[in-house]
Amino acid sequence: MELLKTKTFWTGLAGLMAGLGGYFSGEAGGMEALQVGLTGLVAIFLRHGLSRMDRRPR
Repeated sequence: MELLKTKTFWTGLAGLMAGLGGYFSGEAGGMEALQVGLTGLVAIFLRHGLSRMDRRPR
């Protein structure tokens, strides 16, 4: 649940929602919405991976 407290998670989620919203409203085509949505997902997964690396013993 630590991930839910990060600004990066919420920014990535906003990007994902913006992609979906743009596609369903007709403002963005499929490829444009996919690009925005995937960028948001990449931000979330990178943040999650980096936070796990910080906790791993060396």
